[in-house]
Amino acid sequence: MHIMMTDIADLLDGLDFFNDFAYGELETLARHLKYVTAKQGEVIFQEGDPGSYMLILVEGRISIAKGGESGHHLLSYESKGRIVGEMALLDRERRSATCTAATDCQLLTLDHDGLERLSTAQPLLAYRFMFSMARLLSRRLRRTSGVLAEYLH
Repeated sequence: MHIMMTDIADLLDGLDFFNDFAYGELETLARHLKYVTAKQGEVIFQEGDPGSYMLILVEGRISIAKGGESGHHLLSYESKGRIVGEMALLDRERRSATCTAATDCQLLTLDHDGLERLSTAQPLLAYRFMFSMARLLSRRLRRTSGVLAEYLH
């Protein structure tokens, strides 16, 4: 399936993470993203795999699971609009969990090379994108800290 940059921009336009971006900026971002699909049951990435990209889930549902001594433990189900794997995009470390398509999925990916190209071509847009990523990571860390604090009491 061939997908146009305007189609990718349209997919981004419907997602909360991109609310602060003008449509023209979404078209620019779209040039640095790849459109991929995953069939239900397909492992998108495996815990321990080298990580070099993040996913934006635009349609479908994915499961996130982590391995342990007693097998895999489901951490969460994620749906439309969820960004997954952003830590690997930033630090290139191995995947910390396994991501599987719980339904047929449409995904956009941004890899490290795409981020570098965006940074060179549109530094202000890249900064705003990264600032949005930092806010997302901060919210997730605060939520995790809250859960940990509850667990410790």
